[in-house]
Amino acid sequence: MKLQKSSLMMVLTVVTILALSSVVFAETTIVHWQHHSPAREAMVRRFAEEFEAQNPGVKIVFESIPLNDYYMKLLPAIAAGSGPDVFQLRAGDVPRYRYYEVIQELQIDHELAAEEFVPSTIDYLVDEDGKFYGLPTDVQTIVLFYNTEIFEEVGIEKAPETWDELIETALLITEREDGVMYRMGLAHGNYGPVLWSLIAQTGTEFQDENGKALFNNPQGLEGFKFAADWVVEYGVEDPDFGSRWTAFREGELGMVMAHPAMLGSFRSTHPDLPIGIAEIPARKEGEPRTNVVTNWAYVASSGAKDAELASKWIEFLTSEEAQRAWTLETGELPARVNLLNDPVLLETEPLLAAPLASLNSAVPYPFEALSQMDAAIRAAIQKVTIAGESVESAFDWLANESEKIYRDVVLEEL
Repeated sequence: MKLQKSSLMMVLTVVTILALSSVVFAETTIVHWQHHSPAREAMVRRFAEEFEAQNPGVKIVFESIPLNDYYMKLLPAIAAGSGPDVFQLRAGDVPRYRYYEVIQELQIDHELAAEEFVPSTIDYLVDEDGKFYGLPTDVQTIVLFYNTEIFEEVGIEKAPETWDELIETALLITEREDGVMYRMGLAHGNYGPVLWSLIAQTGTEFQDENGKALFNNPQGLEGFKFAADWVVEYGVEDPDFGSRWTAFREGELGMVMAHPAMLGSFRSTHPDLPIGIAEIPARKEGEPRTNVVTNWAYVASSGAKDAELASKWIEFLTSEEAQRAWTLETGELPARVNLLNDPVLLETEPLLAAPLASLNSAVPYPFEALSQMDAAIRAAIQKVTIAGESVESAFDWLANESEKIYRDVVLEEL
């Protein structure tokens, strides 16, 4: 049976439409993984919708994974060749992933990127030739939060600017009754980036390219001892006081060194908490208010299906517009130089002035193995403040432990 001309034309038309549809509407998929927080997940899903709208035929398949499970899921997926196209890494992990060719050079303007991003946020993301293997996100410095009402009560008019002023202020705030502290003056909570910031302020180097500890010197010891002395010498911090976050929320702690993102956390539970934020004090007057920056990076897998599109998505996620929105929604700092004095950020949230300024004095986290080194310095401080060891003994242990961590973690293959 032969088809009549009209029937044949209809069939050809349908076939043509289906063929064109397969071309026009075929989707290019970018699989994106990152560690979870509710704010991060909501932002990335919003950005994905915007990117898809600007790039018809592109689909972002996004998965937000709890931090404790993130690397345990990521590494086996990479090994099996089933990992994501774009994913997050701690900045310090980027050199190892690059060395083992797990990630690839981004297809971006590398010279322009070097000018646009804060140097401390990209230190680990660039190779010796200036080529980028990631762009920064989740940027955090260390700043000083203080309770403005407590400051007024004890007659302090401005935030301390030196170590001496910090201790003088903390002593005025600290209150005890019958030997029991019921208002703490100052806290670092043994948090690694705070402790490393105090050591960095002494000007010491930290580690050479072979993992040798360079910080075990009089300068490094000075910073370590200062942190321990908050407990053992000055008595302005008490390890038995309980959560420093709860204490600050309840007006039982005058000052705490922390990441700027804690502003959102404090306000979410105590919106009327009288908060001030300053850059952390310098070791001495006239010296830089050095602090350690920590950040993650968006990277493109070496197996990404469309490397150019993966790079384009990473640039979109780290654009000025995206980082401005990210800071206002999550409290994490921007990594772009142009945003450090951004009027929209400063007018919307005046308390961002000190956190943004702190990026000018920020240095990269001094070790590639961040989580392991944070645990090591926490243990070293506790050897002094809890176990009663000498600061010299605990500091020697920390130096030896840093070299062991380098051998066991940094030199270990993925």
